[in-house]
Amino acid sequence: MKRYLIPAVCMAAVCLGACSNESKLPVATGKGNIRAINAIPSAPAFSFLIEERLIGSVDYRASTVTSSYDDLEYTFNFEVLLAGDSTRTRVASQFLDVEADKDYTFIIGGTIAAPVITLSEGDVREWSGDETAFEARFANTAATLGDVDVYFAEAMDPPTAPVAGAASGTLAFGEFSPAAEFAEGEYILTVTPAGDETTILFQSEPFTPAVQTSIILSVFDSVPNDLAPAYVSVFSSGSGGALVDSRFRPTIRFFHASIDAGDVDIYVDDPLGAAIVSDHMFGAVTGDIDVPAGDLPLTYTTAGSMGSILIDEDRTVFSGTRSNYYLIKSAAGEDAIVTANLDRRSVETFARLSIINTAANHGSVDVYIVEVDALIDEALPAIPGLTVGSSPAASPFLSGNYDIYVTASGAKDVIVGPVRLDAAAGDIIEIVVYDNIDPAIADLVFIPQP
Repeated sequence: MKRYLIPAVCMAAVCLGACSNESKLPVATGKGNIRAINAIPSAPAFSFLIEERLIGSVDYRASTVTSSYDDLEYTFNFEVLLAGDSTRTRVASQFLDVEADKDYTFIIGGTIAAPVITLSEGDVREWSGDETAFEARFANTAATLGDVDVYFAEAMDPPTAPVAGAASGTLAFGEFSPAAEFAEGEYILTVTPAGDETTILFQSEPFTPAVQTSIILSVFDSVPNDLAPAYVSVFSSGSGGALVDSRFRPTIRFFHASIDAGDVDIYVDDPLGAAIVSDHMFGAVTGDIDVPAGDLPLTYTTAGSMGSILIDEDRTVFSGTRSNYYLIKSAAGEDAIVTANLDRRSVETFARLSIINTAANHGSVDVYIVEVDALIDEALPAIPGLTVGSSPAASPFLSGNYDIYVTASGAKDVIVGPVRLDAAAGDIIEIVVYDNIDPAIADLVFIPQP
């Protein structure tokens, strides 16, 4: 037992010595708020860390949840999973001496290869509990738009046109306006190029911020998912969301994937007027077609025969969205519509892959994605149990050359394949499994982006 006594005595001596001196460690007197915003359009999600501890993950046009930390010195770090890597790489760091009652926003912009960190500082707003107002700041996190003017005004019908000199702020990239207080109510946010009130980049639908909250309204670059030339996110202390520019009607791409339906016409009005798609044949895909937002009376008829109705149902279409509508034959043998909203944003570190099974003759399939010329005998499916009527399966995918096989679910009986897949970082790969005239096989078709 003596072999434990000497270390114990030494440790006691160290503790007594430490207690006899005043601590050299800094002492916190309060806390500051911290958040991070990802402003790189082609970036995947970044990990945001305080020293080596994860605060959160932040995707493009999103913010981490606001966190409070002692008013001490820290190094904040950004890490990302680069193409082909299995571990994250630290790409940017920023030292900050946090002050009590300050609100800090880190913006990561530039590129992944050469990121630029911009730091905005404000004051933490304390609410007494009886205010009927909210606080707002405006930010420009859109690198390609240049300087912008933001107009924030009570909602009117029609919206009040921007007036020169009346902007709530003129902002360069990475710049935040000072916090301002606004009375409870419904508001519209309008964004224009700086000094050009006649060119509207974004105009929101009316929205009502919650009282006794502090919000950030941040302008971002648009991506192929978007309809307007700009995009606006709203961030509060614990959550975020997006505003919608309702000046632009939503769009739908129509896919004809029901082999027995014949050619069809498609209508989105009641009573039926002019078809928005005529003579739509099996395997055909339209471009993006504008449709009204809200409740959409969707009707499919036999081509050239308005009275021969195949599908007649209402769908809800939301402003600001791009949708895919797939005409399929369901497991019950009836014509049906499957809808999806696929992510069209290109990410520079991986490819995006989506695949949908519309082959009624093969109600459930497994999808194998293997190295070129590799066998699937011992392989596991990359996408198992892809059923007819389900939404497209979507996932990020590493660059490379592959073979795709489609088999009956739970079996190795090849229905289609091998089909070569050449994937590069940034690609958007959209695949449809269609019925073939031979019911024993299927067709795998790559769909070009609109």
